[in-house]
Amino acid sequence: MKFKITGSINLGDEGKRSFEKEIEAKSENHAKHLLFAFFGSNNGLPRAKVKIDAVSKV
Repeated sequence: MKFKITGSINLGDEGKRSFEKEIEAKSENHAKHLLFAFFGSNNGLPRAKVKIDAVSKV
């Protein structure tokens, strides 16, 4: 299944930035986990700095 996740990330001094990402995952919780892993590995952001507003099935 494919999920669309929208939310924002807190970049500290640079402020907040909105995002919208489509992720292929087994479930909604799996999609959230993959999103946190994506931002953690690419930007070094901890989960506390990633705010998810909505998750919808595409």
